[in-house]
Amino acid sequence: MLGRWVIAGVAASLLVGCTITPLPGGATAAPPPAWTPVVLPDGVRATSLAATGDDLLVGGFTGGDASGSGQTPDDAAPALLVVRGESVTRAFDLRPSDPYAEVADLQSVSVEGEEVFAIGRAVGGAHANPRLTVWDGRLADRRLTSRPQEFFTFGGHDAGPLLGTTVVDGTAVIVGSRVGTTGLYGVLWTRAGHTWSQQEPPAELASSPDREFSFLAFARLVSRLVVTGDELGLAGGLNQAPVAFVGGLDGGWREVLLPVPGDLERVAGQLSRATSVACPPAGETCWAAGWVRGRSLAWTVTVPSATAGEAVVLPGDPPAGTDAAALVTIAAGRPLVLTNAAAPTAQLGCPDGWRTLASPTGPVTALTTAGDGVYAVAGGQVWRLPVPSCA
Repeated sequence: MLGRWVIAGVAASLLVGCTITPLPGGATAAPPPAWTPVVLPDGVRATSLAATGDDLLVGGFTGGDASGSGQTPDDAAPALLVVRGESVTRAFDLRPSDPYAEVADLQSVSVEGEEVFAIGRAVGGAHANPRLTVWDGRLADRRLTSRPQEFFTFGGHDAGPLLGTTVVDGTAVIVGSRVGTTGLYGVLWTRAGHTWSQQEPPAELASSPDREFSFLAFARLVSRLVVTGDELGLAGGLNQAPVAFVGGLDGGWREVLLPVPGDLERVAGQLSRATSVACPPAGETCWAAGWVRGRSLAWTVTVPSATAGEAVVLPGDPPAGTDAAALVTIAAGRPLVLTNAAAPTAQLGCPDGWRTLASPTGPVTALTTAGDGVYAVAGGQVWRLPVPSCA
């Protein structure tokens, strides 16, 4: 059960990036759009976001941090909220059907029409392994139920991460990966009733002795899927490069090498990969974003031709460590990238160039657009930015 609601005003000092520009004659320009926090119920920490019209679904959990053994604590519980604007309007009734679902963090949430899907994650067992649970429900019911699966559907010694759920031509699909003798390979699962089954892995998504793939994010454009990640070349020295894959339930998968500017110098210890992708509801072009050689990049990916545009190099130095990420969403038809740089910024792609905006406080781990707002998760908190304009 969710804790008490926090009823409090948001202090002006919490606004991110709110400044007023003086104009000649003493007048002032309107302040730039600012990120403001969405006040969540007491104890809820956000992990995932999904847009549904003007509303936003926020998935996450309540409870304490992981115990010293790495196990999910017994006081954890999944949470799924509905947000409109900057306010939580209601919570879903969650109905876990097994012990790991009872303590799951809803790390992926998606909405397709009236259907709601979620993937939960808890850590447990003798070896403190991730335990994945799958959930579904309907918006009108405001209820989400976990559906127990046979253990090896998503688990086992060769289990890999699940990226999320979507619906392709009326078929519910989970996108993820498993581990083979030569590394990760991409996998699609489909559902019959409440039972999920792994489909035959596409050969184009399988690592080989001379190159190893990873899969980090995906988006759907009509009936095609776009998956982003990296390719690690193993022949003649290690060479990591950002890639995308375009395909669907009917196969036809093609790898898309995302171009890297030739003058981009290599930075020791920095990963090179595409960490996010976003697609519009219709059209032919998606946007991918990531970090390569210590720089944040963005690319267009044209789906019908499985081709990528030239890279856009975005400002910012990499954060401490090597696990830099960039997230992208489509806001009013334009790409908006949060770079998670050492000094984080938001970058809005406009017809006349890219505009720099403020970023929420802390590294951003989820990003989407719902209604007239852009929403981000940073440090378990949800932040909202009015959809920015290029004008």
